[in-house]
Amino acid sequence: MAATQVVIVSTSGIIRGGIQQLIAQSDSKIAIAGSFNSFAEASTFMRENTVRVLVIDDSLPHGSSLTKELKKLMDVHPGVAIVMIAQRPTVSLLQLMLQIGARGILHKDDDLERTLAAAIQMAASGGTTISPRVSQMMDQQPTLPRAVTQRDLDVLILSTEGLQPKEIAAHIGVDKKVIYRSIEKMCKVFDAQNVAQLVDTAHQRKLLPPKK
Repeated sequence: MAATQVVIVSTSGIIRGGIQQLIAQSDSKIAIAGSFNSFAEASTFMRENTVRVLVIDDSLPHGSSLTKELKKLMDVHPGVAIVMIAQRPTVSLLQLMLQIGARGILHKDDDLERTLAAAIQMAASGGTTISPRVSQMMDQQPTLPRAVTQRDLDVLILSTEGLQPKEIAAHIGVDKKVIYRSIEKMCKVFDAQNVAQLVDTAHQRKLLPPKK
């Protein structure tokens, strides 16, 4: 049986190297055809080379939208299967990835030595892998006030991780104005005078991950 041809895309050289090492250590018949820091480079390579699976994380060059870049690539290369390792997972992003047809979603804290190669082979055969950690994130969503959506909460979660509005917008595939509207709406709903007070209130209501 021929080896499954895989391309890796991440803006981080360390992550690309780590993924390559995990694949190399597995006993599966998987060959790394290429490793790139942008979807544009990967797409150019894939025009001249047969690739079955694209392994990505959720990092992108500044200002790019992950889901928009993926949709563009999948339009040009409709047969490729996507496996994502989520570095900054939010429910909104995970749902979008499933909507556009991702065949595998793993969490950065999963046992990737055990699960990555299996997820790649599953994707290549047309199956789908959602890791238990990712499934738990999607299933255990907190109860929110009627006016607040999961995407609003994800905006706040990403802002607490130090991302700027433009970066958050790119991460979850929306316009930057949506980010400001989400924050403004949540401040009104939770009667917060500023973002810091909003974050404190959200922590008190256990809507945000525990402080590290």
